[in-house]
Amino acid sequence: MYNDAAMPAEPSPESAPLDARSTALAAGASDAARPAVPRTEQELNSPNPLTLRLLGVIFLGTFLPWVAAKVACNVREAPVREPPELPVAVLSRQPKDAAIELQQLVAGGQYREASELAKGDLKAELRAQDERFQKEPQPCAALRARASHVATRAVLVGRGPLQAEARAESEVDGKTERYVLRLETDGTRWYVTSRTPYPGDLLTPVPVISLTPSPPASIAAPPGSAGTAAK
Repeated sequence: MYNDAAMPAEPSPESAPLDARSTALAAGASDAARPAVPRTEQELNSPNPLTLRLLGVIFLGTFLPWVAAKVACNVREAPVREPPELPVAVLSRQPKDAAIELQQLVAGGQYREASELAKGDLKAELRAQDERFQKEPQPCAALRARASHVATRAVLVGRGPLQAEARAESEVDGKTERYVLRLETDGTRWYVTSRTPYPGDLLTPVPVISLTPSPPASIAAPPGSAGTAAK
């Protein structure tokens, strides 16, 4: 006959309690083998010198190329870009732009070009001045030689649907020239019709200027005024 009862297994040496093993190891280990817990910054020594050296290398590898690129970009001479040449139709779409362009051209002695922005008596005056300079080219050449040094600005004093008024100022050889320009619209363009010297400051406030044609007297008169006048 066979005995079917389970036989107790012998305990394996690996299945020994962990607490007993750790207690034995702790008892056998010496206190000198344990790592010392740092108590001061000097003992902690963090970050260590190797970390600081690596951070320095990263900084130099980033900073030095940036400095080189910055210096190379600033030292390089950028090409001089001339302002784009726009047609007269574009320059005369707004009254202020037309006033600035005409004043700039006249201050630089370019009377024929300025006449394309003028109308009426002013246009004829500019054409006559251009013909006079063609007969005497020496003063005209001196005037056009300083055209690149002329600085012009303008303010729009008033504007209506058909008329406008602007003040323009040009600085030529340290001298300031100011003018009042009257403009009229013709289609999509504005033309300067008169240009007279202006002794005041360019930004002096002015009263409101009415540039809208006034209505007829019969429309402007209030109702009942005609009957009162008849009485």
